[in-house]
Amino acid sequence: MKALLPVAAFAMASAGAVSTSNSGSKTLAEVDGWRRTSPVSCEFVRKCNNISMALCSSGGAQLYGKPTPASYCTDILTHQP
Repeated sequence: MKALLPVAAFAMASAGAVSTSNSGSKTLAEVDGWRRTSPVSCEFVRKCNNISMALCSSGGAQLYGKPTPASYCTDILTHQP
């Protein structure tokens, strides 16, 4: 009986962890997607949502994010339609 108590406690804890769900939905922040127009210049094109593994693009051009508003567009962005 003493050997079964830790096993039962583990099983109950595991079942509780699996059945717990986060009922709140995450709001996904959209990120500005920029197209590189020259080695030091970027042009805003559209918003990207950074969901999935598909690169964010527009018209065949890959879009990038800016780490800060004054920086060059270097962050790789993804997008799920």
